Amino acid sequence: MADVNFGIDLVNTVQERMSHRVRRFGFGDGYEQIAADGVNSRMVEYDITTRPLKVADATTMRTALDNAAIGDYLLCTLEPYSNIQRRYRLKDSSYVRQYLVQASAARATTQRESYEIFQFTLIEANAN
Repeated sequence: MADVNFGIDLVNTVQERMSHRVRRFGFGDGYEQIAADGVNSRMVEYDITTRPLKVADATTMRTALDNAAIGDYLLCTLEPYSNIQRRYRLKDSSYVRQYLVQASAARATTQRESYEIFQFTLIEANAN
């Protein structure tokens, strides 16, 4: 497993979602004990959507995401949420790629510029 420097200054939106892994034990009378499950029980996920990318940037993005899907870590800084470079993985080892074609109002042609948008969720490496 390698660390891949991942520049995500190509981002359109980022949404942070936090959850905590807990253990629950119910006693049957309505009483319940709840405790943190392990040392790193806080899990942070970042839902990311990129801006439309041209072919060269889209190829670079796709390569980095494919490598992260099969075990590599992505090293990046997710400002404004954190100004520290951290290791992330792809949630469920998956991402979504959307293909767009720019409309040409000037003339009817098949030579239109194409773009790709990526949507994926990053999770902190210690949350696996």
